[in-house]
Amino acid sequence: MNVEILTIGNEILIGKTQDTNSNWMAKRIAKYGHRLKRITTIGDDLNEISSTIKNILARNPDMIITTGGLGPTFDDMTLEGIAKGLEREIELNQHAFNSIKKAYENATRRGILKLEGMTKERKKMAYLPQGSTPLPNTVGTAPGVKLTEGHITIFILPGVPAEMKSMFRNVITPLLKERKGKFIEKGFIFTGIGESQIAPYITKLEHEYPKLWIKTHPRIGLSVEVELSITCFNVDNGEKLVEEALTKAKDIVHNLNGKIKTK
Repeated sequence: MNVEILTIGNEILIGKTQDTNSNWMAKRIAKYGHRLKRITTIGDDLNEISSTIKNILARNPDMIITTGGLGPTFDDMTLEGIAKGLEREIELNQHAFNSIKKAYENATRRGILKLEGMTKERKKMAYLPQGSTPLPNTVGTAPGVKLTEGHITIFILPGVPAEMKSMFRNVITPLLKERKGKFIEKGFIFTGIGESQIAPYITKLEHEYPKLWIKTHPRIGLSVEVELSITCFNVDNGEKLVEEALTKAKDIVHNLNGKIKTK
Protein backbone atom coordinates (compact mmCIF):
# COMPACT_ATOMS: atom_id res chain seq x y z
CA MET A 1 0.00 0.00 0.00
CA ASN A 2 0.95 3.63 -0.49
CA VAL A 3 0.47 5.65 2.68
CA GLU A 4 0.56 9.36 3.54
CA ILE A 5 0.79 10.90 7.01
CA LEU A 6 -0.66 14.29 7.93
CA THR A 7 0.34 15.80 11.27
CA ILE A 8 -1.70 18.73 12.50
CA GLY A 9 -0.73 21.22 15.19
CA ASN A 10 0.60 24.73 15.60
CA GLU A 11 2.82 23.48 18.42
CA ILE A 12 4.81 21.41 15.91
CA LEU A 13 5.27 24.30 13.49
CA ILE A 14 6.66 26.64 16.16
CA GLY A 15 9.05 23.98 17.50
CA LYS A 16 7.38 23.61 20.88
CA THR A 17 6.52 19.96 20.24
CA GLN A 18 8.68 17.54 18.28
CA ASP A 19 6.84 15.30 15.84
CA THR A 20 7.93 11.87 17.03
CA ASN A 21 4.64 10.33 15.89
CA SER A 22 5.53 10.31 12.18
CA ASN A 23 8.92 8.71 12.80
CA TRP A 24 7.35 5.99 14.96
CA MET A 25 4.67 5.22 12.37
CA ALA A 26 7.07 5.33 9.42
CA LYS A 27 9.18 2.54 10.88
CA ARG A 28 6.17 0.29 11.30
CA ILE A 29 4.66 1.08 7.91
CA ALA A 30 7.95 0.14 6.22
CA LYS A 31 8.38 -2.95 8.40
CA TYR A 32 5.28 -4.51 6.87
CA GLY A 33 6.31 -3.70 3.31
CA HIS A 34 4.20 -0.60 2.73
CA ARG A 35 5.42 2.65 1.24
CA LEU A 36 5.16 5.95 3.05
CA LYS A 37 5.07 8.44 0.19
CA ARG A 38 4.82 11.72 2.07
CA ILE A 39 4.67 13.31 5.53
CA THR A 40 2.92 16.68 5.70
CA THR A 41 2.73 18.99 8.71
CA ILE A 42 0.25 21.85 8.91
CA GLY A 43 -1.20 24.12 11.59
CA ASP A 44 -4.59 24.20 13.27
CA ASP A 45 -6.41 26.02 10.50
CA LEU A 46 -9.75 24.89 9.10
CA ASN A 47 -9.09 25.86 5.50
CA GLU A 48 -5.54 24.50 5.58
CA ILE A 49 -6.76 21.12 6.84
CA SER A 50 -9.52 21.03 4.26
CA SER A 51 -7.32 21.93 1.28
CA THR A 52 -4.51 19.61 2.40
CA ILE A 53 -6.84 16.62 2.63
CA LYS A 54 -8.10 17.40 -0.87
CA ASN A 55 -4.53 17.53 -2.17
CA ILE A 56 -3.65 14.21 -0.54
CA LEU A 57 -6.77 12.57 -1.95
CA ALA A 58 -5.79 13.81 -5.41
CA ARG A 59 -2.51 11.86 -5.10
CA ASN A 60 -4.63 8.72 -4.61
CA PRO A 61 -2.86 6.87 -1.76
CA ASP A 62 -4.33 3.70 -0.32
CA MET A 63 -4.25 5.01 3.24
CA ILE A 64 -4.10 8.39 4.97
CA ILE A 65 -3.20 8.68 8.65
CA THR A 66 -3.65 11.99 10.45
CA THR A 67 -2.56 12.83 13.99
CA GLY A 68 -3.46 15.74 16.22
CA GLY A 69 -6.32 18.17 16.71
CA LEU A 70 -8.95 15.90 18.28
CA GLY A 71 -9.15 17.54 21.71
CA PRO A 72 -11.85 19.71 23.35
CA THR A 73 -10.31 23.16 22.80
CA PHE A 74 -11.33 25.68 20.14
CA ASP A 75 -8.15 25.12 18.08
CA ASP A 76 -8.76 21.36 17.78
CA MET A 77 -10.46 21.46 14.41
CA THR A 78 -9.15 18.37 12.59
CA LEU A 79 -12.51 16.60 12.38
CA GLU A 80 -14.31 19.66 11.06
CA GLY A 81 -11.51 20.40 8.60
CA ILE A 82 -11.45 16.86 7.23
CA ALA A 83 -15.25 16.84 6.94
CA LYS A 84 -15.02 20.06 4.93
CA GLY A 85 -12.32 18.58 2.70
CA LEU A 86 -14.47 15.51 2.06
CA GLU A 87 -17.57 17.68 1.52
CA ARG A 88 -19.39 15.91 4.31
CA GLU A 89 -21.46 17.24 7.17
CA ILE A 90 -20.23 16.89 10.73
CA GLU A 91 -22.68 15.27 13.14
CA LEU A 92 -22.97 13.99 16.69
CA ASN A 93 -21.90 10.36 16.76
CA GLN A 94 -23.69 8.60 19.60
CA HIS A 95 -21.09 5.85 19.96
CA ALA A 96 -18.34 8.45 20.28
CA PHE A 97 -20.44 10.47 22.71
CA ASN A 98 -21.04 7.46 24.95
CA SER A 99 -17.34 6.55 24.88
CA ILE A 100 -16.26 10.06 25.85
CA LYS A 101 -18.92 10.30 28.55
CA LYS A 102 -17.79 7.00 30.07
CA ALA A 103 -14.12 8.04 30.00
CA TYR A 104 -14.85 11.28 31.89
CA GLU A 105 -17.09 9.50 34.38
CA ASN A 106 -14.28 7.05 35.13
CA ALA A 107 -11.76 9.87 35.49
CA THR A 108 -14.05 11.74 37.90
CA ARG A 109 -14.76 8.64 39.93
CA ARG A 110 -11.03 7.94 40.27
CA GLY A 111 -10.37 11.50 41.37
CA ILE A 112 -8.31 12.40 38.28
CA LEU A 113 -10.74 15.17 37.28
CA LYS A 114 -13.07 17.31 39.39
CA LEU A 115 -15.41 18.66 36.71
CA GLU A 116 -18.30 16.26 36.16
CA GLY A 117 -20.61 15.81 33.20
CA MET A 118 -20.46 16.31 29.44
CA THR A 119 -19.60 19.94 28.92
CA LYS A 120 -19.89 21.68 25.56
CA GLU A 121 -16.14 21.24 25.05
CA ARG A 122 -16.23 17.52 25.84
CA LYS A 123 -19.26 16.97 23.61
CA LYS A 124 -17.38 18.69 20.78
CA MET A 125 -15.08 15.64 20.46
CA ALA A 126 -18.09 13.46 19.55
CA TYR A 127 -18.94 15.46 16.41
CA LEU A 128 -17.51 13.41 13.56
CA PRO A 129 -17.70 13.56 9.75
CA GLN A 130 -20.64 11.66 8.26
CA GLY A 131 -19.81 8.00 7.69
CA SER A 132 -17.28 7.85 10.53
CA THR A 133 -16.51 4.78 12.59
CA PRO A 134 -15.22 5.81 16.03
CA LEU A 135 -12.02 4.12 17.20
CA PRO A 136 -11.75 3.40 20.94
CA ASN A 137 -9.17 5.36 22.90
CA THR A 138 -8.01 3.10 25.72
CA VAL A 139 -5.47 5.65 26.99
CA GLY A 140 -7.26 9.01 26.73
CA THR A 141 -10.67 10.47 26.00
CA ALA A 142 -10.88 11.60 22.36
CA PRO A 143 -11.85 8.71 20.08
CA GLY A 144 -10.08 8.20 16.80
CA VAL A 145 -11.96 7.92 13.52
CA LYS A 146 -11.96 5.62 10.52
CA LEU A 147 -13.37 6.85 7.21
CA THR A 148 -13.41 5.64 3.64
CA GLU A 149 -13.38 7.86 0.57
CA GLY A 150 -13.66 5.63 -2.48
CA HIS A 151 -10.91 3.03 -2.09
CA ILE A 152 -8.91 5.26 0.29
CA THR A 153 -8.99 4.49 4.01
CA ILE A 154 -8.52 7.45 6.34
CA PHE A 155 -7.49 7.04 9.98
CA ILE A 156 -7.74 10.11 12.22
CA LEU A 157 -5.67 9.56 15.37
CA PRO A 158 -4.93 11.67 18.47
CA GLY A 159 -1.67 13.59 18.66
CA VAL A 160 -0.73 12.45 22.17
CA PRO A 161 1.93 9.80 21.45
CA ALA A 162 0.66 7.22 23.96
CA GLU A 163 -2.88 7.49 22.59
CA MET A 164 -1.72 7.43 18.97
CA LYS A 165 0.48 4.35 19.52
CA SER A 166 -2.25 2.42 21.29
CA MET A 167 -4.76 3.12 18.53
CA PHE A 168 -2.21 2.39 15.78
CA ARG A 169 -1.33 -0.98 17.33
CA ASN A 170 -4.95 -1.98 17.87
CA VAL A 171 -6.44 -0.82 14.57
CA ILE A 172 -3.84 -0.09 11.89
CA THR A 173 -1.17 -2.73 12.58
CA PRO A 174 -3.58 -5.65 11.89
CA LEU A 175 -4.45 -4.07 8.55
CA LEU A 176 -0.77 -3.59 7.67
CA LYS A 177 -0.12 -7.23 8.53
CA GLU A 178 -3.11 -8.44 6.53
CA ARG A 179 -1.89 -6.66 3.40
CA LYS A 180 1.77 -7.21 4.18
CA GLY A 181 4.36 -6.63 1.48
CA LYS A 182 8.11 -7.18 1.55
CA PHE A 183 10.58 -4.60 2.76
CA ILE A 184 14.33 -5.26 2.64
CA GLU A 185 16.95 -3.03 4.21
CA LYS A 186 20.64 -3.81 4.51
CA GLY A 187 23.78 -1.77 4.82
CA PHE A 188 27.09 -1.12 6.53
CA ILE A 189 29.22 1.69 7.95
CA PHE A 190 32.62 2.59 6.55
CA THR A 191 35.39 5.04 7.38
CA GLY A 192 38.23 6.73 5.53
CA ILE A 193 36.14 7.86 2.55
CA GLY A 194 34.00 10.96 2.38
CA GLU A 195 30.48 10.85 0.99
CA SER A 196 31.48 13.02 -1.98
CA GLN A 197 34.35 10.69 -2.88
CA ILE A 198 32.18 7.60 -3.15
CA ALA A 199 29.20 9.43 -4.71
CA PRO A 200 30.03 8.83 -8.43
CA TYR A 201 30.50 5.12 -7.81
CA ILE A 202 27.19 4.85 -5.96
CA THR A 203 25.47 6.67 -8.83
CA LYS A 204 26.73 4.00 -11.25
CA LEU A 205 25.54 1.30 -8.86
CA GLU A 206 22.09 2.89 -8.71
CA HIS A 207 21.90 2.85 -12.51
CA GLU A 208 22.85 -0.82 -12.46
CA TYR A 209 20.13 -1.61 -9.90
CA PRO A 210 17.24 0.79 -10.67
CA LYS A 211 14.78 -1.14 -8.47
CA LEU A 212 16.89 -0.53 -5.36
CA TRP A 213 17.31 2.63 -3.34
CA ILE A 214 21.01 2.99 -2.55
CA LYS A 215 21.82 5.86 -0.26
CA THR A 216 24.77 7.14 1.77
CA HIS A 217 24.30 8.93 5.08
CA PRO A 218 27.16 10.85 6.74
CA ARG A 219 27.14 10.01 10.44
CA ILE A 220 29.94 12.03 12.02
CA GLY A 221 31.71 15.03 10.48
CA LEU A 222 32.75 15.10 6.82
CA SER A 223 34.27 11.64 6.46
CA VAL A 224 34.73 9.99 9.84
CA GLU A 225 31.79 7.64 9.39
CA VAL A 226 29.43 7.10 6.47
CA GLU A 227 26.53 4.66 6.42
CA LEU A 228 25.44 3.01 3.18
CA SER A 229 21.96 1.54 3.06
CA ILE A 230 20.13 -0.40 0.37
CA THR A 231 16.35 -0.71 0.52
CA CYS A 232 13.54 -1.94 -1.67
CA PHE A 233 9.81 -2.63 -1.48
CA ASN A 234 8.11 -5.66 -3.03
CA VAL A 235 10.79 -6.32 -5.64
CA ASP A 236 11.02 -9.75 -7.29
CA ASN A 237 14.29 -11.43 -6.25
CA GLY A 238 14.79 -8.49 -3.89
CA GLU A 239 17.03 -10.38 -1.47
CA LYS A 240 19.30 -11.53 -4.28
CA LEU A 241 19.53 -8.05 -5.82
CA VAL A 242 20.27 -6.39 -2.47
CA GLU A 243 23.01 -8.90 -1.67
CA GLU A 244 24.61 -8.39 -5.09
CA ALA A 245 24.54 -4.61 -4.75
CA LEU A 246 25.81 -4.81 -1.17
CA THR A 247 28.80 -6.91 -2.24
CA LYS A 248 29.64 -4.48 -5.04
CA ALA A 249 29.32 -1.52 -2.67
CA LYS A 250 31.77 -3.13 -0.27
CA ASP A 251 34.18 -3.77 -3.13
CA ILE A 252 33.97 -0.07 -4.04
CA VAL A 253 34.87 0.90 -0.48
CA HIS A 254 37.82 -1.50 -0.41
CA ASN A 255 39.10 -0.31 -3.80
CA LEU A 256 39.05 3.28 -2.53
CA ASN A 257 41.08 2.21 0.51
CA GLY A 258 38.19 2.69 2.90
CA LYS A 259 37.50 0.48 5.88
CA ILE A 260 34.24 -1.28 6.65
CA LYS A 261 33.33 -1.20 10.33
CA THR A 262 32.34 -4.46 11.95
CA LYS A 263 29.64 -4.45 14.57
